[in-house]
Amino acid sequence: MTAGQICAQKLEEIFSRGRLDGYKNASEHRENFLLIGKIGAKTGVLEVAIRNRTAKALGITDDKFISSKTLGYWERNIETHKIHNQILNLRSMDFRKYSKFNKKDKLLNYQKVSFAYTLFRLIRNRAFHFENLYKINTDGTPRLTKINGKNIISIMPEHIEDFIDDLIFYFDEDLVGYLENGG
Repeated sequence: MTAGQICAQKLEEIFSRGRLDGYKNASEHRENFLLIGKIGAKTGVLEVAIRNRTAKALGITDDKFISSKTLGYWERNIETHKIHNQILNLRSMDFRKYSKFNKKDKLLNYQKVSFAYTLFRLIRNRAFHFENLYKINTDGTPRLTKINGKNIISIMPEHIEDFIDDLIFYFDEDLVGYLENGG
């Protein structure tokens, strides 16, 4: 059954008018759930890998402590301890791939890591709270945006999965096929 086959009244009863009003139509609401499903496992794998690599760089070995802290906690520690370059090499990542609003830049690796982790956390949080990943600002720019001084990096909704896949690749090429059949 598709979103179109469930009557509007029933959808409103199930999801609420306020939530549905945040989408172009019922199909986009449904597509949002499907996108969350596509990136859910990948996001989980990447989050655990980030936690563990960051903990290792900080000399933290207590697994219970590592798993009990939020993704934001680990992101803040990367920033505070300035260990970006120990965590990830994004020198060859071109953010223009994810949005036409991203300009050619000369960001250093640590800046790219900072942008990538913030955007990853935004995507993860919005996905796991079932927020609208397809939402665009009124001026047509992506809602998934990180601003740092004069640098602005965004991810268009249609490139969210590409961004997550690329982060997994840059994190560790061996993780790319981990979630596929036969891992």
